[in-house]
Amino acid sequence: MNNLTKVLIAIFLIIIAAGIILAGINFYAVDEYLDDGYAEQEVTVWGNDSLDAFVSESENYEEHFVFSYIPRDPNATLDCYMIYEFKQDGITLESADKKLYEGVTASDPIVLEFPRVEDSTYELDVTIEDTYGVILHKSGMKVYPQKEGNESEV
Repeated sequence: MNNLTKVLIAIFLIIIAAGIILAGINFYAVDEYLDDGYAEQEVTVWGNDSLDAFVSESENYEEHFVFSYIPRDPNATLDCYMIYEFKQDGITLESADKKLYEGVTASDPIVLEFPRVEDSTYELDVTIEDTYGVILHKSGMKVYPQKEGNESEV
């Protein structure tokens, strides 16, 4: 074997060893995380690829939710109607039918805030239309109660 072949084999073995070490570290970190106890929350999100002119963001806090709908185009200023329904355990807490939002921009998005109670399931369905009735965004979200302990599969 020439020296080049020996060097290539050595590099190959070093890469394999590094991969095995990194996989072991990652497994150990995940295992420690699961053993320390944690709160897991499952969220299901669906969307309809209409024009998809908005990006939706959600923030989950202990006592409330914040949902933001931001125009995808950072230079856009939009007048639009929002139709939404927010449910807790299947019961509608708040809804709107064609609520007008004027001058929506990336720096001044549509923001919805709702209360949150422990051990409840929440649903939010949203449709945003322009002033002509064209659907710009349609999505939904379901937030399940937090689960205590090691109940997730990794």
